[in-house]
Amino acid sequence: MTRNTFSIAIAATLAMAGTALASPLSSGSSVATTGTDAFASPHAYGTMVHNQVDNFNILHSSGALLFQGKLESLVFQNSAGELTFDLQVIDSEDGLNGIIGSIGRNGFEGWATDVDWRADAMGFKNPSQADRTVDGKKIEWSGPWSGTAGIFSGETSRMLFASTDANAFAVNAAVARITLTTGEFVDIEVAAPIPAPGAMALLGLAGCVAGSRRRRRA
Repeated sequence: MTRNTFSIAIAATLAMAGTALASPLSSGSSVATTGTDAFASPHAYGTMVHNQVDNFNILHSSGALLFQGKLESLVFQNSAGELTFDLQVIDSEDGLNGIIGSIGRNGFEGWATDVDWRADAMGFKNPSQADRTVDGKKIEWSGPWSGTAGIFSGETSRMLFASTDANAFAVNAAVARITLTTGEFVDIEVAAPIPAPGAMALLGLAGCVAGSRRRRRA
């Protein structure tokens, strides 16, 4: 797997004054997303350990094409081994009528997360908030997307990220959903955090011990 260090060349020269820390997002809560960078949120940066790009189309019920583009999904690992999961809409086709209102992904149940968008990475439209479901599984970023109704055809999103305390992941273990302001959506399989193999082995051992104890008492 190709491993590349995340590039922040613009950040080094801009030194973006006032950039906020990434925001912790607990289950069932919402936070404002104001943008952050490598200086304010170094835990969300590191070595890229996964990169995939998926083409997508969003259609009207009549079959008409409303939005067409690509979803880039990245995973970065920091020096402590913790993983950050990124999404970005890129290369969208101009001249279509669809407008993206929200971008979300699941697979975060049981993990602590910090969320925001990267102010020192390329992209055009940024979300104003992020929400997490009560069960903790799904995180969704929504507008006003830089003061307008959303991400229009021909535009790109900022790079949205969820930084976690996980240190292992699986490819195609979760789903990202891109939803238009009119309700149409598309689902795309993306990477998600998973327990490390050692933790899975311990869980299996615990189950065996519990079963053994139950049998002895019977």
